[in-house]
Amino acid sequence: MKTIKTFSVILLSFLLASCSSTDPSLQIMNLDTAKKLVQGYYESGEFDRESAKIIDEAIRTIDKMKLNNRSVVVFDIDETALSNYNMTKEIGFGFIPKLWDEWQQKGTAPAISQTKRFYDYLISRKIDVIFLTGREDFARESTRRNLVEKGYSKFDTLIVRTQSENKISAAIFKSIKREELTKNGYEIIACIGDQWSDLTGGNTGYKIKLPNYLYILD
Repeated sequence: MKTIKTFSVILLSFLLASCSSTDPSLQIMNLDTAKKLVQGYYESGEFDRESAKIIDEAIRTIDKMKLNNRSVVVFDIDETALSNYNMTKEIGFGFIPKLWDEWQQKGTAPAISQTKRFYDYLISRKIDVIFLTGREDFARESTRRNLVEKGYSKFDTLIVRTQSENKISAAIFKSIKREELTKNGYEIIACIGDQWSDLTGGNTGYKIKLPNYLYILD
């Protein structure tokens, strides 16, 4: 993945705490403590509870929409449809490109349960799903297989980066692809992702932002 991943050293304002520093005005948490807090958030069930509220609201919103036979919802994949939490934890909540590429090709990432619940709802309503990811073309087949094996078996298409698109920022890349989808006749009624770059730009419809305290993409 060419897009830079900035991993959480400073996580959120509620994760900041005082520590010794040469600058008394600077309040920074010890990195080991921050990692433990993130681990607690994901493993205590708080991630699932927060995500459930967001998905409940998304379902209520889409229930009220007028749809047509080209209505679609655009899904991000990593930390949206599929979870890479266990792999990220194993390497100390860091990012090692070689290991990330190998992980994608394994195609064993588990589904995020609340996103899968939302997906099942859309399929029951006969609303099409499109996966739009920053993953590169070399991982297309393993990603497709991973999605299908984890229950995302019905979708319109899977869009990944080509080699010529690797250096485009996530926000611009996804905005360009959504514009292409719209020009091809799709009506994007919603987008779901874990990064604001998944939801920036035009042709997003209703924006569904899931929590991610592991990293921030540009």
